[in-house]
Order: sequence, then C-alpha cells, then structure tokens
Amino acid sequence: EGNGVAKFVTEVGKIDYLNLFISCLFDGDITEWKYRVPSWFHGSTAVDDKKRTLHKKDFDFTTKVNQVCGKMREIMMQFGSDGKTLSGNEVSDDHFLLPILSTFAKQNPPKLEEALSMIRENAMAKSSARSKRSPLLGDRAQSSIQYLAFLADYPLLFDTALGMYDFDLARAVARNSQMDPKVYLPLLKRLRSLPTSTAKYEVDIRLERFESALMHLVRSSTDESAEEKHFARCLSFIEKHKLHRLGLELYESDSIRKNKIMESLAERLFSEGQGQAALSIFCIVEPTNIEGAKRAAQVCGDWKSFFSLLEESMADDNEESKQSQRSYYAEDIATEIAAGKDSSLGQREAYACGARILLDYGQDIIGAIDMLIEAQMWSEGRRIASLNGRNDLVKKCIDAASSYGDKCIEDFDGRSTEFAETNLRYQKCLVLRKDARRREALEGIEDAVPDDTGSMFSLASNMSNTSLQSNMSGSSVGTVCSVTSVSSVITAQQTTSFTIVSDEDINKHKSKFNRIGGGKKRKKKKPPKRGRRKILPGSVKELEDLVGQLKFNCIDDSYLQIIADTISFLLQVGKQSLARAIFEAYNEMMDNIIKSQQERKASTQKEIEECRMEALREGRNYEPVPIECEAQIDSLACKELPISIQQVFSFL
Repeated sequence: EGNGVAKFVTEVGKIDYLNLFISCLFDGDITEWKYRVPSWFHGSTAVDDKKRTLHKKDFDFTTKVNQVCGKMREIMMQFGSDGKTLSGNEVSDDHFLLPILSTFAKQNPPKLEEALSMIRENAMAKSSARSKRSPLLGDRAQSSIQYLAFLADYPLLFDTALGMYDFDLARAVARNSQMDPKVYLPLLKRLRSLPTSTAKYEVDIRLERFESALMHLVRSSTDESAEEKHFARCLSFIEKHKLHRLGLELYESDSIRKNKIMESLAERLFSEGQGQAALSIFCIVEPTNIEGAKRAAQVCGDWKSFFSLLEESMADDNEESKQSQRSYYAEDIATEIAAGKDSSLGQREAYACGARILLDYGQDIIGAIDMLIEAQMWSEGRRIASLNGRNDLVKKCIDAASSYGDKCIEDFDGRSTEFAETNLRYQKCLVLRKDARRREALEGIEDAVPDDTGSMFSLASNMSNTSLQSNMSGSSVGTVCSVTSVSSVITAQQTTSFTIVSDEDINKHKSKFNRIGGGKKRKKKKPPKRGRRKILPGSVKELEDLVGQLKFNCIDDSYLQIIADTISFLLQVGKQSLARAIFEAYNEMMDNIIKSQQERKASTQKEIEECRMEALREGRNYEPVPIECEAQIDSLACKELPISIQQVFSFL
C-alpha cells in the first residue's frame, strides 16, 4: 500500500540484495508459516486482525510473484528515469538494470522478450555513433546478457532472441549461453542471406509460430510470374496447419483465391465429419460447388438439400436423364434416412421421409408403402395406395395393421405378467437395500449386501461369530489355561494337506536341487471358465435392473400413439372386433399394472407400520430409510388411450 515498494527499494539499496530478494520470491503467504505477524505488531486490534484476514481472502496469492515483480520494476525504472531515489541519492538510468532483468525472468511466464529489448535499448543508448562495433558486443551489454542467461534457460533465451528477428542479438545471446558456434553461426548466416519476409518465415517455422509464419509467407512473394505457384504453397501451408480463418483474412481482397480457401475449408470440415457446416461453406462459394455440397448433404442426411442441388446440377439435361438420376439416388438415400442418417428425426419420421423420397423421386409406390408400414403409418399408406389406384396395396396396409394389432395384444399380456413378477422382486430387493443402508449407517459397512446365497442372515452371522471369537480369546488372556488355549488353536480338528516331506521314502527330505522324481510330467491346470457374474440379491445392480424392467413394461408415449393410430385405422376399415380386442387388452394391462402397484405399496406400508410399532414397543425411534428410485417407481403407470377412442367404444 502507498509507496511501500519504493521505500523498500530505497532502503535496501544494494543491487545484489535486490536480486537475491527477487530470486527468492514464491507464490504463497509466508506469514502463515515462516514469518507470523505477532498480535502486538503496529498496535494490532481485533478489528485490524479482521481487516487483514479479509484482505488475505480477497488477494490471489497465485499472482503474488507477478504483482511484486511488476511493481518493483515500475519503481526502479521510475528511479532511473528521475535520476534519484526517495532518499535523494543520485542513480544512473541503468543503475537498476540487473534487478529489472531479474523481475522479467522471475515472472510466470518469463518476459524474456521484454528483458532482451531492454538490454538492446540500453546498449544502443550507450553506444557511440562513430563506433563500427555492434552495441551488443559492448561490455555492459555482454554482462547483462550473461546475467540473463544465468537466470533463464539457454535454448529458450536463444529462441526468444531469434523470435525477435534480431540476428545480432541472437548471436550475442548464443555467445553467452554456452552454445556451439558450429550450430548457431551457420544458422544465423543463412538467415541473414535470405529476404526479410522469408527469413522471418523460416524463424517462425523453427519456433512453430504457424500463424505468424503464414503472414510472412504470404508477404514473401515478389515474382508476379510465379504468383500462382506461390499461392499453391500458401494454400498447402493453410491446409496442413488448419489456418483457414487467417488465410481468409489475408486474402480478403482477392475473391478468386478466397473462394479456393473456402473450398479447402469445406473439404476439411467434410473430412472431419462436420457435414452440415461443410454443406453451408460449399454453398457460400461463388459459384456454388454443387458436387461438394451434394456430398456433404448426403453425409449429414439433409435429403431435401441434396435433391434440390441435384435438380440444379441437372438443369441442362433432358427429362429422361433427370428421372434416371433421381431414381438412382432415391433408393440409397431413402434407405439411409430410414436407418437414422438424420439424427434429428425420430424413427417414424425417418421412415416417413424415406417413403416420401421413394414416392417423389424414385416413383416407387411399393417401396414407399413398405416404409410407411414399417413406420406403422397405416392411414398414410392407405391414402397413397388409393391415390394411385392400387387396391392390392390398400389390402396390404390393412393386413399389416391387423397383424400388428394381434402382436400388440400378445405384447400387452406379456408386459402385464412381467410387470407383476418384477414388481414383487422389486419389493423384496427394496427391503434388502434398506436393511443394507441401515447397517451401513450403524456399523460403517459400505454397501453391505447379502452373499451369493441371498440370505440376509449370512453377514450378521459372520459378524456374530467374529464377535464371539474375539470375546473368547480376550477372556483367555492371563489365565492358567493360556498355553492350552494356544495348543487347542493349533491342534483344532482341522485337516490339512500340507506336509514337510514326501510320503515316498525315496523322496523324503528332497531338496530343490535333487532331480529324483522330476521326470513325471505335471498336468496342466485348465483355466476356469468365465461365466456370467451372478447378480447378488439386494445389490445395487439388481435394483437398477429391476427399475429398468419396470419402466420398460410401461407403455411410453410413442408406443401409445402407434396403438391409438392402429385402433383408429382398424375402426375405419371395418375391423371393429380386432380394434375392440386391442382396446380391451390395453385397458386390462393398464388395470393390472395399477393393481400390482397398489398391492405392493399397501404391503410396503403395512411392513413400515409393523416396524414402527415394534420400535415403539422396544423404546427406540424408527426412521424409514429412503431409496432414490422409490418415488419414480411408485408413480409408474400406463396412460389412458385418447378420449376420442374411449368415446367410440362407449357407444359400441
């Protein structure tokens, strides 16, 4: 606060001490462990302590070194500019040069370029205009570079100087960084011999600064006759390092080359699987790259754009050729769309789009009807068949709907039975999971589940045996029978197959170097067969499986819509008896699921009440253990069929 840093720099005074202080800085609060602030310091009060605590919380100690270095550098540069410190002592403009370099090197990341720039500026300011010698070869500049090289990594410092495109500075750094002259002198000589933009491009490539390299590569063209060859080189560089955005900026005024970069960008996006973005870029190019746009549209499943582009590409063809190409693409694209090429479409919508493609572009009525049947869109299939005078296809739609209705009736019966059975297993599993949760809370046993036998008493029995053994062993300590106890433990009636010597006399006391009996071949043990891992009753895995099964056996919204459409269609085509059978089977399944849920919830509530009463009789509190999935499963039920269908059957 205030001018504390200025006072510190003034009072320390010595350059070596300042350098030592800067080099020892680290990000952290040193008053927490090494230099604790005593309570009596500066007449500290509780209010002052509170302010300091709040200030510490607000301060980000990960930036401490950078903040201290920045402030010290600012103060020392100000002292050099003014020519004196706070105490009035006169100083030269480069008096604090080394500590300033220390602040640059200490920061994270190190500001080596700024440090080298300061050395260069200081050397230029001190050099004589009549001197032919490079200012960077002066004693002051050399000692400063040597000091900075001591603080920083040698290769990094040389690369920084090289990245400033100052080859004299790079040479001076290399001389004081213990670098091999056979390495850096030929490199610097070669760079000096190149044109400025080309040399900078080479430096950028060496330092992997590809954006800067592209800018210098674009500027390095001087021969107009080789302009196209040079642009091809630039485009290749753009594609290699994915610099299309920068390339478009650099060639903003050149529409022809900008279009080529746009096409390259679209191809890159296409190869990366970004078909929709590639499609847009292909269409933006002037003139539109129709073939590229068609490829992108087909990959991303945008069939509407594909066929629009196909029509544009066939503008000059005759009608017969156009229809031939439409039919050629229609079947493949319809199949791809129906298979889920366009992820934004649901299954029924995908089949409907496939049917539309076959009908509009392939003139394939039979194929379109088949896809609509696959989508259970009976009414649409019947409409198209009637429109084209195909009574055979109308009958095909009716037969398909009837067959689907029969399967629905079987499915409802299976779902109803499976839901009831799964619900009973779910109830038992829930009891086991709650018991496991209670044991976990009381005894600290994590995820306590039953063993493979499914018995809830196995774990408790093992724990009881362990407790009993520990009590017995504890009571035997210090008694007369302690030796007997130890003996009984060793000679307890347990059989063992372990023997020190062989049963055969010839092999008794055989050492590992004795080869007697070694000629017998050992039978190789077959690896155990890996079967499916058994799910333990009451485990988390079993509960997850049961929850999934219960959800599956309840009719979801999409299935309900298909059922409703099927019943309505069958009513319209004179299949009232089958429609009623589906309606009644669905309602029966819905009632059975509701009944199963009610019985399970009533049984569960009865068990809870019995446990609560037992706890009251024993004088302890009873707290029910919640399981996360309970509320969700309790709310499971099948939705009712639409009101319009219920009204129809109320009259029939």
